[in-house]
Amino acid sequence: MNKRNEARAAGLKSMLAALEKLEAAMQGAVVISDGAIGVVHTGRQNRALFVFAKLITHCMSVAGIIENRTALLDHFSVATLGRAIIDASLMTKYISEPSLTADEWDLRRQVLYLHDLTTRKRFLTALELAGQPRDTGFFEGYAAAKERLKAKIEDLAAKLGHSSDQIKELSSGQKVFVGGSRGAAREAGWDLQEFEFHQSYLSNWVHSYPVSFMRADEQAISFSDPSDYQFWLCQMVLGTSAGYLEDVNARMRTFTGSVEADPVGPFE
Repeated sequence: MNKRNEARAAGLKSMLAALEKLEAAMQGAVVISDGAIGVVHTGRQNRALFVFAKLITHCMSVAGIIENRTALLDHFSVATLGRAIIDASLMTKYISEPSLTADEWDLRRQVLYLHDLTTRKRFLTALELAGQPRDTGFFEGYAAAKERLKAKIEDLAAKLGHSSDQIKELSSGQKVFVGGSRGAAREAGWDLQEFEFHQSYLSNWVHSYPVSFMRADEQAISFSDPSDYQFWLCQMVLGTSAGYLEDVNARMRTFTGSVEADPVGPFE
């Protein structure tokens, strides 16, 4: 066996070992998610459970790509889904953070509402300019809805001691995480350097940036004979996804199952 084939064999073995870890984490996640069916939860718990289900689905899709591969190893989609898995993991932990007070959770959800509203305006405006019918109902209520949300955010943020600059940013409609994604990752207990590597590296496949294709010759990318790089990338995504999912599983085991599991309690 030549060096290339040895490297490929080792890469395949590592990838399949990482797949086993992800599948084990997925089994645990499905048990938690299924156990929440039919149980009364708070609004916050239900939102976390929905994003958690999204996370599980992403993981299932990654596993399916590996399990159902033929000659083609679609590392492109694996990497893209890997980034989505990180994002869904972060959002699940952000929503379910147990240390939040009622006002802190309320601020987070109002910021999420505002981001949803302003983002919806952008794509509905683009659709209209592209010739689609105007969503009259949305646009008629947009300005008033935005002002209501901004007022709530400004009041809550001031009460919680945020600076005027922070309040302005939080009420802009551009913010998703109150403390930014790094702040959310830090709160989640993640290693920030690893998080930033995973997030920045895998985002190149989401956006088809140069890192995802400029070194294809050097990496020996093949659609019929996967290279050791392709196996490595898939192994990396599978392994890190298993780690993120296991971490989220640990949170969701204690955060769901009853209304009492949410420290903030019924809120919406």
